Amino acid sequence: MSNLLIRAWKNKGAILEGVKNNVFKKEHVEEIYNHRKKICEGCDSIDLTGEHCAIPGTQPCCGECGCSLGIKLRSLSAECDLVKWAAETTQEEEDAITSKLDPDE
Repeated sequence: MSNLLIRAWKNKGAILEGVKNNVFKKEHVEEIYNHRKKICEGCDSIDLTGEHCAIPGTQPCCGECGCSLGIKLRSLSAECDLVKWAAETTQEEEDAITSKLDPDE
């Protein structure tokens, strides 16, 4: 479990981005989410029961990395650990875009 926590800490920027995009939904992010979701739904590593989720109760999640799909798929700077889909932006690019679109953040 400690490895999952270390991994989560290292990816906290992408995780927070995914949480933000899950709460404040935007059409372009939802299009990317739906595209990625179709790919994940066809993957053998999808965990619908939560057995391999890093945070219990956040299923469906990825059985490979333990990430909640509702969050990871909405993080534009996240990429699939199994290389089934790529990041759309780097974390730095996403932060720059956000600061231009939402100058109050």
